[in-house]
Amino acid sequence: MINLKKIQELIGKKIKLLGKSGILKESNEDFIARVLDDLEKNHNHSWYQELYTRNKDNLSDIALKYRGREITYDEMFSTMRDYAKSLKKLGIEKGMEIPICMSNTPELVYLLGAISIIGAKANIFANNFDQQYITEIINDCDANVMFVEDGKYPKIAEAIRNSKVENIVVSSLRSSLLNDIDPYQGFDDIHGRMVDTIDDVCRDNSKCMSITDFYDLGKNYQGEIFSDCGLDDEFLITYTSGSTHSSRPKAIVHAVRSLITIGRCHDPEVQKTTSMKDFTIQAHIPTYSNTDIISSISDALMQGSKLALEPIYDKDFFLNSLIINQPTYVVATRSFWIQAAKEILGGRNVKLPNLLLAFAVGEPLEKNEEKFLNKALRKAKAGKNMIPLPVSPVTMSVAGGDCEHGGIFWLLFRSLQSKTPGYAFKDEPRGLNPFQMVEVAVLDSDGNHCLPNELGRLVANSPCNMKKYKNNPEATEEFFIKDADGKVWGDCNVYGYLDENGAIYMKGRIPEKGEEEIPNFVVADSILRDTKNILSCEVVKAECEGSDEPLFIAHVEMQPGKAKTISSILDTIVSADIRCTEMLGEEIADKVFFRVHSNQESFPLTSSGKRDFTALEDEGITEKCIKPVYRDGEFVITTPSQYSSTDAHKKLSK
Repeated sequence: MINLKKIQELIGKKIKLLGKSGILKESNEDFIARVLDDLEKNHNHSWYQELYTRNKDNLSDIALKYRGREITYDEMFSTMRDYAKSLKKLGIEKGMEIPICMSNTPELVYLLGAISIIGAKANIFANNFDQQYITEIINDCDANVMFVEDGKYPKIAEAIRNSKVENIVVSSLRSSLLNDIDPYQGFDDIHGRMVDTIDDVCRDNSKCMSITDFYDLGKNYQGEIFSDCGLDDEFLITYTSGSTHSSRPKAIVHAVRSLITIGRCHDPEVQKTTSMKDFTIQAHIPTYSNTDIISSISDALMQGSKLALEPIYDKDFFLNSLIINQPTYVVATRSFWIQAAKEILGGRNVKLPNLLLAFAVGEPLEKNEEKFLNKALRKAKAGKNMIPLPVSPVTMSVAGGDCEHGGIFWLLFRSLQSKTPGYAFKDEPRGLNPFQMVEVAVLDSDGNHCLPNELGRLVANSPCNMKKYKNNPEATEEFFIKDADGKVWGDCNVYGYLDENGAIYMKGRIPEKGEEEIPNFVVADSILRDTKNILSCEVVKAECEGSDEPLFIAHVEMQPGKAKTISSILDTIVSADIRCTEMLGEEIADKVFFRVHSNQESFPLTSSGKRDFTALEDEGITEKCIKPVYRDGEFVITTPSQYSSTDAHKKLSK
């Protein structure tokens, strides 16, 4: 059970007895009632219908950008309807579930629109899932057709052959190139992925047809394609993409309501935000995460923006994608942003004058990292074409939320939300303020609402909450938890707290084994106080032979340029170890070992681009881990095998 009092003492937060923090003000309740009433009256239809209604007066505007090709809203909607005819020709009816394994390409957008038109459901999975699991996913779908990309097909060919699917439609990353010409081939050839192997796939499996043959299927279809759909109809099945690696992630079911609600809450007249109509929004996060489908693809088209589709997902390619697509708005994991920043600050001459909204998503962004990223954005002249000021106007911000809650649901512009100067009065980055449609609370281990600044379990409610985990009622029941008053919430599965103004501060993930007395982030926080020398820190626990309790392994990455010598690195680690003792006490600090990552090595990532804590835990305690100890009047660095519990820990007067 979590020891809140002890943690509060360790992180130095003062609990002000202001009563339980209010989750919603009365005016917010009125606002939510008005927005929800408007959704029921004016938006109770399919995703396609919402997109068309919003864009019917700008059909000649650019909807999709893909490797030099620009596709208008009119062309996009027309192709969606043609795809719908082909689906109907194959016998797909309302409610049927279609398995999909595709990247961010125009074909995926067309297919989503077509599925929406006929009232079916899209089940979007990844090719790196467990192969038996993929077979189960395909067989659990009741449609007689699936869609796969040629580059992904070889990895799941066996799973497909073991499935019952009868029709396999194969597309390529080159299918939407204009005249089959890739103007960015110099970038794309680095990864060798922009090739067309549809013919090879079709030769391998007689059930396969090309995306062109699929398109031609519906040319003579004369029947009705539009189904009567509403907000509560199931539309999207995607998969969890957390910070732990899993080859069998949970399937998340979202209704149409999730997509349309996010769109409405980004409308200027609803949330009083800036219009995004003239923006270019980049979609590059893996499509099996609904952060991509809901918060990039859907939201871009909801706002009448240009959607730049990026099919290559690799942190080493991310900066190239920004150069190719020149987006105004991008959400990416912090590791992708950090890699891009290293390249920019490392000497690569890159300008991003259209990049006005740069958001880190999916994980907390530490103050150390945020300052580093802002430095890179300034050097790249980010936003100069959007707001022509003498200096770059862009600051890195954070978007929060998780897949179960429908992607991004926190207000944007974190750095601009407070009137106080950046980083003043706090040892952490600014908190996040939620959209008014979102209720947020922090609960203690008994389900009581925590006081302001009191750490607990972060929970949230919004119309974008998932409906359920597919075929997993036990996990669904665990996700929807009750507070002490019996109210049901969606579990964010992270430690967090609210300040006196209701701003949210997300901390580390709550481990699968449940809450713990000393969470890992408490140790990381003390180490990250050194914003000058330390860029990132991730702490995991590891069992150690001869120790009754697990040790903390602090995986540390130095600020680029601050790790020029072994001596400077060791000085930083010694200072961090002393800080742990000062802030956490010797009992905890004695259990902290340090593992220094080079800027080239960085941290292992999951397929979703988040830091892979399972890989860090699996690495365990090795001779790469070090511990400063004070012996014979000086600090020396020991490895785990050299460290002795009888060592004098340190002399803080030194």
